[in-house]
Amino acid sequence: MNDFVLAALSFFIVLIPLVIIHELGHFFAAKSVGVTVLEFGIGIPPRALVLFRKGDTIYTLNWIPLGGFVRPYGEDFVRPKTEEEMKEDRAEIEGRHIENPKSVFEAGPWERIWFLFAGPLANFIAALVLFIVIAGFFQPYEIGDITMIEILPGSPAETAGLEAGDVVTHVDGQKVERLEEFEDAIEDKDSIQFTINRDGETQQLTVTPAPFQTSEVKEKVQIVNIEEDAPAHEAGLEIDDVVVAVDDQLLTDVDMLVDYTKEHEGIPIDLTIQRADEIIHIEVTPRVLDGEDVARIGIQIAPAPLDETIGAVTATRDLHTEVRKADNVVEAVQTGSGNFVRAIGVIFYAPVMLIRGDIEAEQARPAGPVAISQMGGKFIKESQEESNPYPILGFAAIISIALAVTNLLPIPALDGGRILFVVIELLRGKPISPEREGVVHMIGMLFLLSLMVVIVFFDIVKPIDLSSF
Repeated sequence: MNDFVLAALSFFIVLIPLVIIHELGHFFAAKSVGVTVLEFGIGIPPRALVLFRKGDTIYTLNWIPLGGFVRPYGEDFVRPKTEEEMKEDRAEIEGRHIENPKSVFEAGPWERIWFLFAGPLANFIAALVLFIVIAGFFQPYEIGDITMIEILPGSPAETAGLEAGDVVTHVDGQKVERLEEFEDAIEDKDSIQFTINRDGETQQLTVTPAPFQTSEVKEKVQIVNIEEDAPAHEAGLEIDDVVVAVDDQLLTDVDMLVDYTKEHEGIPIDLTIQRADEIIHIEVTPRVLDGEDVARIGIQIAPAPLDETIGAVTATRDLHTEVRKADNVVEAVQTGSGNFVRAIGVIFYAPVMLIRGDIEAEQARPAGPVAISQMGGKFIKESQEESNPYPILGFAAIISIALAVTNLLPIPALDGGRILFVVIELLRGKPISPEREGVVHMIGMLFLLSLMVVIVFFDIVKPIDLSSF
């Protein structure tokens, strides 16, 4: 399928269902507090047809395929109705013979807050469920050989007989294939039994951890990917190389190398590289790569943890991806919940990451329906290529969280803005008149629509660089 078809498919299988889930949250919350819901619509009016009626609610299909809506008694799409407009609702209620109707105005402040918050809550719940499903059945893990890159002199690791190049296969009988597993396995232990592979032979060594101060070095910097035709590729750097120093300055962490290359555009820099058991020097010249704003050498790097209790630097070699299923429901819930919390943290922390230069401006720019659909198309393609729904499910979970967070912003016409009006009512002891509140929400809606037009315009004339995602 071409990119346009994939983007359109993403729009219909990701964005629209998430909007409908949002509206279902409002719908069930309204029902739970007794507010009469006159209509639940799929799509945006004008109405195409009435699908069916159940209870007080008619379910409709509408011509504009942009999600859905809930129309409770006494409220328009984004604002409370005036007394004059309420006459239309009353006539509709009488025509349908609805008994004991309850309008939004008759609901208490806390009931209205629940009704307004339930839409974003539904998106949060949908994201959590998706993350749990991913963790349970489709979670890809990068695994490989946990290799001792360096054993520091005088350390507990050296005392126990560990050597650079040793591959740790088990810790206290537990198989380890990821750095996270290794770190968890050695944490808070009085004695650790390592099963290692050394030159094809299996050995067991016991290490007694002890606080071990090394230097100002917090972590070693390992190359995990190299871009083709980039300076690093041309200079001969290799995946799994560990960058020890730059221009004879000892690297203390990953950020130091990133910042140094940004500051040396067009200037050759000397990298001290640890490759297997050798120390070599490679000269590379940072430059601004296509479509970017800052100088880079075209590598992806990750910290190689420096453990200060055993005195060893470890890294994962021969990386490959493997899809694993959770051993049980509890593990799936724990892993999925952790990923859910981290995803929320990343969304809130994105502005800080942008200021610090941890992410590019391209990755933090606002995205409208066009860009979201394009990104979704990319992840659908990845799911097809990998025969694993993880990419598109993970993307849907992130978008669901983004929808929830966006709708909770205290901007008129959004759920957060409407909640703000209810909070003001609680503080004042009386509600703001529907006419005044309606004007504010209409202004907010015009602002949001104008902003959306601008975002969609830039999505079209300057499409998001999908390679950065």
